[in-house]
Formats: sequence, C-alpha cells, structure tokens
Amino acid sequence: MGAERSVAPWVASVAAGAVAGALAGFFGVGGGIVLVPLSIWLLGLDQHRAHATSLAAIFVIALAGTARFAVAGSVDWVVGIGLGAGGLVGSTYGAGLMHRLSPRALRGVFAVVLVVAGTRMVLG
Repeated sequence: MGAERSVAPWVASVAAGAVAGALAGFFGVGGGIVLVPLSIWLLGLDQHRAHATSLAAIFVIALAGTARFAVAGSVDWVVGIGLGAGGLVGSTYGAGLMHRLSPRALRGVFAVVLVVAGTRMVLG
C-alpha cells in the first residue's frame, strides 16, 4: 500500500482477514471463499490480484490455525504433510493457469466452483 491510501483499506483488510480467519478456524474454509469476494468488493482489488492476495493471507491464517489445533493434538501430521505436498504442486499449476484466464473467465470459473461446492454440501 502506498502512502496515498487512507487508513480505510488497512482497516478493511484486517476486518476481512478476521472474518476469513474465524471461518477458517471454525469450518476449515475462508481463503478463496471469503477473501476473494471481499478483496474485490471491499478492497477494490482486481480479480487476479484478489486470488493471488488471498493465497498470501491463507498462508498466515493456516499457520495460526495449525498452531492452535496442534496444541490441542488435533492435527494428523502425516495426512497434513501429504495434502501440503500435493497442494504445493497443484497450487503452482493452478497459479499458472489462472494467469491465462481473462478476469471474466476467472470470475465465472470461481462462481461455478462455489455453486457446485455449496450445492453438494447442502444435498450431501
């Protein structure tokens, strides 16, 4: 953030992060589902920057949540490390693919994924 911005974007960023962090801790979600839309609507980021910025935030949110759950003995480290290794490969590929999409196409794909995931959760 440059010096020309007011305090409001910083406050909005912290508020959006708090909402995403609470949802991540409670439901195991919050990164893309919450931060991408909030970053676009509340912070004025463009589609691609919102997706990329949410990944940076997810890193910090995941560390904090992991620490809390680890203290409680709730982390399956073997599964977690396996998921992380696969996620490392997948996120690198996905980030490259994202940059090939137009903002409109990216928004459409994102919306479809959210609708399908939400529908599957509701219908079981």
